[in-house]
Amino acid sequence: MAYRIRWEGHGVYRRFFGTISASEFLDAYKEMSSDVRFEFVRYIVTDFLEARKNADVDERDAKAFAALERLNFYSAPNIVNAAVATDAEILAHLRYFESLNLSPYPLGIFSTVAEARAWVASNPRRHLQLGLNVARGAPNTARWAGGR
Repeated sequence: MAYRIRWEGHGVYRRFFGTISASEFLDAYKEMSSDVRFEFVRYIVTDFLEARKNADVDERDAKAFAALERLNFYSAPNIVNAAVATDAEILAHLRYFESLNLSPYPLGIFSTVAEARAWVASNPRRHLQLGLNVARGAPNTARWAGGR
């Protein structure tokens, strides 16, 4: 198991480390979304700072993950996702995932956990509903990857 899940007040902090396979990433999501606390989650901070993407992670996996998110949307519709990464391969995969426009949740991409937490604390869902630009470099749309 190359991840840890920590439940926080109204959110979840997930930390991945080592080489992450597609099945491990999906297992982490299934573990989190099957918990009774999931329906009350308002944010998910996913920390990839100590992780590397396994070569087996591809477009098919991104689509499968987005399908799981859509299935859980009505259980927890107010989630915002903040991803933290500096590894070029993980950043490319995160940007590709967002470009698919399949996930029902907004995604911000950041280089530090502090930046991700500041974005989550700014209530980005409210800004997105109002059509406001809340992250540096973010287009004025409801689907974007902000931060870096």
